[in-house]
Amino acid sequence: MEKKDEEKNLKEKSMKAKIISKLLIAILLLGLVYLYARYVGTTGLKVREYNIINENIPTSFDGFSIVHFSDLELGTTFEVEDVEGLVEEINSLSPDLVVFTGDIVAPKHSLSVEDQEVLESALSAIDPEIGKYSVRGDDDQYTDVYNQVMAAAGFKDISNSYELVYYKGLTPIVLYGLDSLNAGVQDYQSTFSYPSKEEDTTYMATYRILLAHEPDTVEKIGDYNVSLMLSGHSHNSEINIPYLKDFYNIKGAKNYYDSYYKVDGTDLYVSSGLGTYKFKVRLFA
Repeated sequence: MEKKDEEKNLKEKSMKAKIISKLLIAILLLGLVYLYARYVGTTGLKVREYNIINENIPTSFDGFSIVHFSDLELGTTFEVEDVEGLVEEINSLSPDLVVFTGDIVAPKHSLSVEDQEVLESALSAIDPEIGKYSVRGDDDQYTDVYNQVMAAAGFKDISNSYELVYYKGLTPIVLYGLDSLNAGVQDYQSTFSYPSKEEDTTYMATYRILLAHEPDTVEKIGDYNVSLMLSGHSHNSEINIPYLKDFYNIKGAKNYYDSYYKVDGTDLYVSSGLGTYKFKVRLFA
């Protein structure tokens, strides 16, 4: 009897030891994943390149290049001192056009006067062939930083407006810009006022690009013949693991958060951004 009890106790101890061992391994692995997501996944810069072919693009725009960046979210895992490296990378691509789709500073973070001057100086050094354009994000609505920085850096704000872009010919493309969906300040009438009924359509822009911070905006533009939409906001979920990334999505990017979608004829590209949300992690994003 005593021998059986002893064997039973040994088995129980062995079982407990295995459970504890597995728990420790799991905790260790989770810790390593967190450390990677916090300190490795949030560093470095990945450039994604896409070739866009569309019959509405004027032949004069063959080879035309656009650099799109978004969501600096300064004050999280991306800081003012990191912007210079970003600018060097952008200029190394020799873009014809550079566009920014919002969120300069993270919520509840403020820039010192010195940091803002450094930021403005760095972004001023972005040097595309044609021009620099931007739209506001939801985080840009509650501070004057966006207006001050973009103006000082030479970006033209086209929130709720548009710009005709010409390149080696008489037929332009049109660049539309919508303000923030989450902030409830989008004005579709003023944004898509081109072309008006009175406009001479001889050289009308038939290839239409939309800048809009929140990618879920794509569900609202079905009547405007947008060929290409560029957005940010989602950070591509930051935790880019099946099931978890769906859980991590935020308002304005509930349905469209990955890097690319084709929606009713519109090519939607979503930048993963530079900074992070409140958890300050990135995993495969």
